[in-house]
Amino acid sequence: PTGYSGWVSLSEVDPDEEVQGEIHLRVEVLGSQGGRRLRCTVLEARDLARKDRNGASDPFVRLRYNGKAQESTVVKKSCYPRWNETFEFELAEPAGEKLCVEVWDWDLVGRNDFLGKVVFSVQGLEAAGQEEGWFRLRPDKSKPREDERRGSLGSLQLQVRLRDETVLPSHCYQPLVQLLCQEVKSGRQDGQVHLVTLLDETTTAECRQEVAINLVKLFLGQGLVKEFLDLLFELELAKPCEPNTLFRSNSLASKSMESFLKVTGLPYLHAVLGPTITRVFEEKKYVELDPGKVEIKDVGCSGLHRVQTEGEVIEQGRQHLQSYLGELLDAIAKSAPACPPVIRAAFRQLFRRVGERFPQHQHTKFVAVTSFLCLRFFSPAIMTPKLFHLRETHADARTGRTLLLLAKVGQ
Repeated sequence: PTGYSGWVSLSEVDPDEEVQGEIHLRVEVLGSQGGRRLRCTVLEARDLARKDRNGASDPFVRLRYNGKAQESTVVKKSCYPRWNETFEFELAEPAGEKLCVEVWDWDLVGRNDFLGKVVFSVQGLEAAGQEEGWFRLRPDKSKPREDERRGSLGSLQLQVRLRDETVLPSHCYQPLVQLLCQEVKSGRQDGQVHLVTLLDETTTAECRQEVAINLVKLFLGQGLVKEFLDLLFELELAKPCEPNTLFRSNSLASKSMESFLKVTGLPYLHAVLGPTITRVFEEKKYVELDPGKVEIKDVGCSGLHRVQTEGEVIEQGRQHLQSYLGELLDAIAKSAPACPPVIRAAFRQLFRRVGERFPQHQHTKFVAVTSFLCLRFFSPAIMTPKLFHLRETHADARTGRTLLLLAKVGQ
């Protein structure tokens, strides 16, 4: 109940346990009794850990079976290497040995860095005949952990507190609820100090999001959310403001509209963005438009490799990005009938209020709507789909870069 405050000793992390990515393999048992062979085709890998200072790795594959080892060629500066190499071993009798496929980062000086491994049961392969697919790289758990350095690597000071919140019976809050509802129903009054304005001025930036979402839920429950947002729009527009920076600050009006969209519009968001986000995650296409970040790789079938030029990589990425963008914009353009009526009503009010405030700037009312719909709703969901429940996990480095570029070109 009193929490914890103190220093905690750090313990060493085994780098062989820090792995990520997948490898594409085809493993099969060939031949008949007396002359059987174990064949493993190493095709490619993706999203490998970045071990070198240049932000990539120099991966190669080492295969171990029955006391023998074979190695692939080294692919320089790539976390998405392509090998297309085949290796064979004489099958041991009985087939009790396991095939171990390890991925390493080659270093000119010092020891090679472990990138992960996949272990196959040969007995299981004999029954299946062949197995092909993408396999997640696993850490090396075979080495015993050494704890003698525990405490010698420094310490981390932590403070942990349990926060209690007292929630009173609902009738205790009725005077406040009635006061807020009365103000929202009355609308903006010239010369009057509004309670909503006081809330905006007295809440800090850190807690304004929490205040906004609670107010949105309160007025949704009271059936007054449109009136609440309209009052916020009026109060915000009454302040000195520029058309080009309208609703760009983290005011109570901006945070409330943002929270309103999340509370009422998630099913709509999923219907619009879901197919494109799923496609980006599943295809894992390489998309890069910055020449300074382009990763050159081999292309072509086995035996006919050539190195792509920087221009080819950028053009290929541009085509992938254009395909995603076209699908995304088409979905957004066709989504108006599916947009919840309460959201459309709120945007209609915003559109009218901004048009009245800036009659000489006709484009401003469109900018006001898109500043919420695109900059605070669609774009954040594209960049971090997990936070909007579009995906169960965060994107890997390659997919995250594609999503970032897609959000930027969408804006």
